Amino acid sequence: MACDGHIDDREIKELKVMDKNTTYFEDVDLSKELEHLISQFGSKGKKTVEELFQQLRDTDLNTVQELLLLEVALRIINADERIDDNEVKFIHFLRSKLKVHDETILDRFGNVEFLFDRDYKNEITAGNLKQNLMDSIVLPEMADLKSVDLSESNA
Repeated sequence: MACDGHIDDREIKELKVMDKNTTYFEDVDLSKELEHLISQFGSKGKKTVEELFQQLRDTDLNTVQELLLLEVALRIINADERIDDNEVKFIHFLRSKLKVHDETILDRFGNVEFLFDRDYKNEITAGNLKQNLMDSIVLPEMADLKSVDLSESNA
């Protein structure tokens, strides 16, 4: 939500809808988890994103879990009805950490153009996508992050 420098109210609303109407976050107090992440952004900045991807890399997910992770990311970036270049880079970087096959992603999500951008594999193997993503992320100001209303996400 934050990699384009702005957290749109529609992104928060979509997250709350997923929390309330799906089992994606069943064992997580999403409000507290997001408050913790906001705090981490305040103290560590972009390093927080790197640590989240490292945690993802260290976690053994099955295909269903990987598809759910991709779905949550896609729903959030589509919530504000605009897709920023940094959000596309984020999805490419996320895909580089997942083992799920392109065919499975295509079956699940259809032909979403930026999911099947031929260049993303070249960018990843060249090793520059991580740095490119980290350099281009513009985090919102802390005042903006602290004003995000995360209450009632576990309704």
